[in-house]
Amino acid sequence: MRPSEDEKLEQQLDAALLDFFRRNDSGELTDREEFLSSHLEIADQLRELLDAADLIEQMAGPRLSQLAETATSIHPDEIRRPGMQNEDDDFSLASSVDADEPTLQFFSAQPAVSQSNPPTAVVSEADPDSQATPTTRNDHSPGDVSNVSPGNTQHVLPCRFGDYVLQKILGRGGMGVVYLAHQVQLERPVAIKMIRSGCLAGQEEIVRFYAEARSAARLDHPNIVSVYQCGEIDGHHYFSMDYVPGTDLSRRINKGPLTPRDAARYVRDVSRTIAYAHSQSVLHRDLKPANVLIDQDDSVVITDFGLAKLMGTDNGLTRSGAALGTPSYMSPEQAEGNNELLAETTDVYSLGAILFAALTGKPPFQGSTAVQTIMDVIHKPAPSVRMSHPAIPLDLDTIASKCLQKTPSLRYATAQALADELDRYLKGQPIQARPLGRIYRIARWLVNVPIIAALVGVQAPDPKAGHRWTQRLLLAMFILLLPILGVAGVGMSRWWSDHTMPRHVAIAAGVPTGMYHSLADAFAKNLKETTGNRPTVYTTEGSQENLQRLLNGQVDLALLQGTSVRSGQVSVVAPMYFEAVHLLVRNGKSIAKLDDLRGHRVAVGTLDSGTHQAAAILFENSSVTFSDFDAVLIDVQEVGQDPTIDAVLAVIKVGHPSIVGLIAENEFSLLSIENAQSISLNEPTLRPFEITALDYPSAHATNIQTIATPAFLCCRSNASSRLVEESLTAMYASNEPIEGLIAAERAARWQGLPMHPAARRFFENILQNEKERKNRF
Repeated sequence: MRPSEDEKLEQQLDAALLDFFRRNDSGELTDREEFLSSHLEIADQLRELLDAADLIEQMAGPRLSQLAETATSIHPDEIRRPGMQNEDDDFSLASSVDADEPTLQFFSAQPAVSQSNPPTAVVSEADPDSQATPTTRNDHSPGDVSNVSPGNTQHVLPCRFGDYVLQKILGRGGMGVVYLAHQVQLERPVAIKMIRSGCLAGQEEIVRFYAEARSAARLDHPNIVSVYQCGEIDGHHYFSMDYVPGTDLSRRINKGPLTPRDAARYVRDVSRTIAYAHSQSVLHRDLKPANVLIDQDDSVVITDFGLAKLMGTDNGLTRSGAALGTPSYMSPEQAEGNNELLAETTDVYSLGAILFAALTGKPPFQGSTAVQTIMDVIHKPAPSVRMSHPAIPLDLDTIASKCLQKTPSLRYATAQALADELDRYLKGQPIQARPLGRIYRIARWLVNVPIIAALVGVQAPDPKAGHRWTQRLLLAMFILLLPILGVAGVGMSRWWSDHTMPRHVAIAAGVPTGMYHSLADAFAKNLKETTGNRPTVYTTEGSQENLQRLLNGQVDLALLQGTSVRSGQVSVVAPMYFEAVHLLVRNGKSIAKLDDLRGHRVAVGTLDSGTHQAAAILFENSSVTFSDFDAVLIDVQEVGQDPTIDAVLAVIKVGHPSIVGLIAENEFSLLSIENAQSISLNEPTLRPFEITALDYPSAHATNIQTIATPAFLCCRSNASSRLVEESLTAMYASNEPIEGLIAAERAARWQGLPMHPAARRFFENILQNEKERKNRF
């Protein structure tokens, strides 16, 4: 089918437009009219399209890559200011900015004032990152932008921007562009940073831009770039900063590795500066050589706080799962997007990567693509400095290796600790970090064996012939020993799971003001001290919710009322304390026993609480049921707020402040449960109990007969023995005993409990030791 006349015309226009833009971008085109005269058949239609393109460009702003530089070309040793990075250095999985298509419209109708009228340097769009060669423009005066038509792809600097004269581009980054400028009123050189997308910047981009300015401005330190002013001019957001002539660490490293002492001195000074930022609760999160400026006095100045974050806050700028930073210098947790794990040790890792690059000339990880680099950062062990540069001092290799550990807790805890360590090296004193042990070095060598790397979930960093021969030997041995390995593997798996501690122990507690929660907090504190683990205590509605979380695998440990320990999937770690059933009646109500509750409003605890469950068992063993009265599902601590409640059932530790408060205000009195003995015989989890007059002196009552249920610390039946053993140690052998806890000697005498095997062994040892002590005497 032949194309119609309209289709032919459209194809001609498309071809002509493409030719125009190609020749215009490359600098071949000098006159638009001359170009139109070469396409006379479609000149009118082509002119309309080009005029429309001019209008769009005028509204959106000229390409940043088309902006001109001044006659003074940028010297290689000249400083790049905050935000200017190599284009291929920046990487952000969360960035909405297209670094390859920046737009910026900053031209003012007022030309820049120049006494010397220097020739103007022009950067062509075809090569936006090249250093322009100064060329003299004879068609108009320098800085006069009035003669530059919107359709022309070449623009000039200097130009006026508010109180500033923009003189030349110092650098470009993923989000911003930085200019050398002259502040007119104060007559000083400054650096001006603007958003690359100019008037088209989105709200998130603007918020992040000003967050960078605020982060830097809150830091008052001689080695951190000073922010002077920020604001908006003609729709363009900017902030001005101190201009520091010099170079940066990236350019120094690009010339070759630094001497060990220079590398240690630079990183020490950077670490001290970052330690100050951390003391002000600011994480940098984008430390790399390009952001370490070196001034003319050979001192470091830290810049580019575009990814900085206030510790302990969530400013909404970093989405969960977003990897922000520069791949070769970001920590593994940063590369994984685990932003909730970012802490001071995140910057410590980046400082270690900078030290590695300064010593070797390249970062520890540098894949063929940004994504490959991120995968290497996450999965591969960091290489040793001395592997490629054996002459590097062992102490510096040790310091860099400690910084680059995958696990944050294995790094230097603070940037100040790293600075102190490097200072010890520079002073010739012994460092505190120890070199990697032989086993660790062997393990790191074995990871280069491809089959071993695959088994441990990493990529073989750099397999050599020896690694491949080792792999062949392992495969041959595996085939010969496969039957034995199968049996041993099952046993080893069981042994390993039984001797492994969860990375982060999760504990289901109860309501924040309840006894369960206070005991769980005390237990978690002891567990952290004895194991170094960081337990998490979850607030819940009570025993029933705790049981469900335990069965669902959401928590490792849970506090359960004795009546809840009925599932074969749950085992007892230890009894913690007794909770007595308190029956309280409002003074003046005709309630003398359980049967008298009929027709009254009775608080029976929340639906998932142990109180509600114990109340159900209590009424199952009496003539009263829930349908005989108005059951109110509230906690005992809320009773005082409802004057219509006539009675309260609460399963709680004797002497709890909430019960004391209800009695002390002379509103409620305690009643005995007359059939407590028979109920305990029917329910093995309940025991007869007596509340004495001394327990509640303000009650002015005799001893109260009731029932009690123990509260247990429980785990799943298949929980590891290590978890149970460490939990028992935290309960009974910690330096700070848990107040109100049943003593281990008494707990050891309990019979008939579904104990975890490790707990049973623990308490049997206590009984055996007690027996041996008695025999000795």
